[in-house]
Amino acid sequence: VLLPLQEAAVKRHGLFDGGNLLIQAPTSAGKTFIGEMAAVQTALKGKRVVYLAPIKALAEEKYADFREKYDAYGMKVIVSTRDRREFDADLESGSFSIAVVVYEKLEQLLVRRPERIAELALVIADEIEILSDPERGAEAELLLTQVRRAGCRLIGLSAVLGHADKLAAWMDAGLVSYTQRPSELRFGVIH
Repeated sequence: VLLPLQEAAVKRHGLFDGGNLLIQAPTSAGKTFIGEMAAVQTALKGKRVVYLAPIKALAEEKYADFREKYDAYGMKVIVSTRDRREFDADLESGSFSIAVVVYEKLEQLLVRRPERIAELALVIADEIEILSDPERGAEAELLLTQVRRAGCRLIGLSAVLGHADKLAAWMDAGLVSYTQRPSELRFGVIH
């Protein structure tokens, strides 16, 4: 059973139709699975997907999760961060189905091998609010501009965005916005 946000992305916003999307919803609303569904659909067609993560810990988590789920289906899942370089040759040669990378690693790849961007069918930008980061935002914007200009499909995921409608317009994307949490968050102290 899909969560309400996921159902809206599939039924009302054409998740499987190939357009760009910006998904804005609170934590635990199911944003990551929306990107994951699009990634799997794309990879099963033999096309390459990059899942951008803002930090290496999140990249490692997504890599472990995707690899566990999709290796058995013949999808080659790789990870590339500053600390994980064993798949850098695969990233550079395009030998992957889904590559989970930090923003800076994709940027470095495209400096060395700009032709690789034409081989990407889908880029999922997790925590796309990185665009507002004073230190990393400008580089992330340049990277996502390259992605857009290359004609790659772009799906942005974010919990918190100001002016989401303006970002969606810049991305030429449908905006899927949801404000409710599917489950109540509880705050407490464990003693």
